[in-house]
Amino acid sequence: MSGIFRFLKKSYPFNDDLKQNTKLIFLISIVLLLLLFLFQPFDITSLTKQEKYFLIGGLIVVTFLALSINLLLIPSVLSQSGLFRNWNVLKEILWNIWIMFTIATGYFIYFGLTGSFAFSFYVLIKVLIISAIPIAILIPYNRNRLLRSHLQSALELNSYLEKKANPQAEIVHLISDYEKDDLSVDVNTLLFIRSAGNYVEVYWEDHKGTHFQMVRCTLRYAEDAFRGYPFVFKCHRTFIVNINQVKKVEGNSQGYVLYVGSNHHKVFVSRNYIPTFKELFYKV
Repeated sequence: MSGIFRFLKKSYPFNDDLKQNTKLIFLISIVLLLLLFLFQPFDITSLTKQEKYFLIGGLIVVTFLALSINLLLIPSVLSQSGLFRNWNVLKEILWNIWIMFTIATGYFIYFGLTGSFAFSFYVLIKVLIISAIPIAILIPYNRNRLLRSHLQSALELNSYLEKKANPQAEIVHLISDYEKDDLSVDVNTLLFIRSAGNYVEVYWEDHKGTHFQMVRCTLRYAEDAFRGYPFVFKCHRTFIVNINQVKKVEGNSQGYVLYVGSNHHKVFVSRNYIPTFKELFYKV
């Protein structure tokens, strides 16, 4: 018995996905109508053809309205009230019983208002039992749907984290004006590039430590070489920085001071580049 109580107290995600619920409304309405006419909880043989069509139309409208109120209107209105927080299996079962009851009550009121069919208490019980079939499907269906969705999402996030932690090597070639100074560097290991007269100083860091090489080319040429990598950004007239390698940011009257790599090399961001830097910093 204690195991049942533990199960009923288990957390359960309340289904407030309005788009998904809209699909469920149409699906449940169709399945419920098929079940009603398959098991025939009420005798419709005495009805005329027109009355049968009227009955079918009424059942469709009542079912659709009851589900729309419970699966669309109530969740959208009360989603911020905290009513559906700390949801568990027991609350989900009671919620689905409530949905089932509103559908059956809607049928009872409908037949009472039209007066075209005697809807007795006995018929109501049979309708409640039949209504429980598609409604009961909601609990395992919703749980399995969310489980599959979250598992897939988790796999995608883990894959992204793995790629981010161990990015695939992307080699960029810097061709020097002197062939002996050519440099090929993995963009993921790049720290920053600094202009030094007719040369640029390229700093990168891998598992062996921090490395440095001078290449005879312009900073503009280096900027163009890394054009396809938005996280490599010209942040100053003399600096290009890999935003992914920034460890700390400080501000001063001239702009920002970035501390890059494990050795916290200083890289400057001038005022003109601050808006673009901030946009890229939060994006990458």
